[in-house]
Amino acid sequence: MRAFIAVLSLVLLYGCSKGPASDTLQHDVQQRLHQAFPDSVLRLTDLKRRGTANDANAPPGEKRLVVYFDATLKVEQAQNFGAWDSPGVASLISLMGAGPRGLSGIDTGGNQAGDALTIHGSLIYREQGGQWLAEVPQGFTAPREARANEGGGSTRENLLNAFSTALNLSPGDSGPQQRKAISEELERSLNNIQGRLSRLKNGYPLAGGPPGGQYARFANAFSQQLSGEGISLPVLNTEGGLDNLRLLRQGDAMLALSQSDAAYAAIHGTGALQSQGPDPALQAIASLYPEPVHVLVRADSPMLKMADLSGKRINIGQPGSASRLTALAILEAHKLPLSDLQTVTELDLQQALKALRDDQLDALIHVIGAPADHIRAASEAFALRLIPLESSALERLQAQRPGSFAFSFAAETYPGQAQAVPTLAVASMLLTGEQLTPAEIERLVQLLFARNNPWLANGSIQGAQLSSRNALRELGVPMHSAAKKALLDLQNTPVPATTD
Repeated sequence: MRAFIAVLSLVLLYGCSKGPASDTLQHDVQQRLHQAFPDSVLRLTDLKRRGTANDANAPPGEKRLVVYFDATLKVEQAQNFGAWDSPGVASLISLMGAGPRGLSGIDTGGNQAGDALTIHGSLIYREQGGQWLAEVPQGFTAPREARANEGGGSTRENLLNAFSTALNLSPGDSGPQQRKAISEELERSLNNIQGRLSRLKNGYPLAGGPPGGQYARFANAFSQQLSGEGISLPVLNTEGGLDNLRLLRQGDAMLALSQSDAAYAAIHGTGALQSQGPDPALQAIASLYPEPVHVLVRADSPMLKMADLSGKRINIGQPGSASRLTALAILEAHKLPLSDLQTVTELDLQQALKALRDDQLDALIHVIGAPADHIRAASEAFALRLIPLESSALERLQAQRPGSFAFSFAAETYPGQAQAVPTLAVASMLLTGEQLTPAEIERLVQLLFARNNPWLANGSIQGAQLSSRNALRELGVPMHSAAKKALLDLQNTPVPATTD
């Protein structure tokens, strides 16, 4: 046994000694941090190396190592790391090669000077001429998981008997009109109570997205948080935003995630949702986080602007996805009809990135919250570059597509992205119909925007970008009155003072 421990200790020591020296690692981590955050905002106060591993994605004949570390950062001035339009959680996680659970200390209400953030991060190093050169932060691929919905029952007969008793106790001199009004109000109350009792038993089915996708991870993180409050939120695996709107309209879901532009099309019955007609019951609970348009090419591609996509092989996303609809609008706004493209494919993001890597595609267009895990992971195998959208096209898109807005990828949102990149974004939204009571909506909003929700610990980077201040932005559809009331109450609630 002692011999085994001695051998194991030697292996660990050898693993820690491989690769760059500790001072080199500290210098490289500090340098990357400076690319997005000056010392006046964040300062590296401690870094400990935690070992190395061979990089499984290293190109043939190239020696690369993944170097793991723990870092402590001090917040030097008040900073909201969940802000939509400045470097924050997204840039920090990408720069440090961390997964969502690798970052702690983020306050969803905004961090104060003196706060400490801890990061379990990683950098990939390449050996060249006897030296170790930092390449990119390690990517992150979230685990795939499936969640199933459960059916529900009813207690309507018992409730009807109770309301029948209540109706018979109405004032004796009530006339037919008064009794009709009482009956209608009791029936409405009956439906509300019956629905709430059923939901207490069976939960609030939430239409999420494909397993392992951002919507699914956000939905599952929210479900974990609600379970601690005794609320069941079964997450439905779906094809994405358009499928979610359909499930919500059919009553197969009580809550749904979708894009703001797709929600606008649903409530007005336009575009790809024209055949279904308007959905007047659709209501917003909140805007959650931005979903920017990614136009991606290989870093060594000669393509520099949207006009360069003409005659090229382009992926626009899967049929039936809200992202695909936006991709088509992006091409149209840049005067790039599909007939001008050499090839149009309809792959999911992971498949499209693989095709781009293997030179089977020239570019892809995808709408997803940043940083997208698949894009970060792909950056380990080959360098990527974002194509900026043209300002004139952005103006047309915002005018033609309510629910969309101009946006910039903050510097270092992705590896090697030294400058901000202008694009279009839509808001990810939590939507509902008319099934939930005002009290239920208010409670959901309070829990959704509760301070220090463990979004990162529960696996959702995008959840850490939530803010009640942004919840009314870029709605595109009417907001539920109870949600608006709850949000205004949250915005008027003072931030608790922190003590050392």
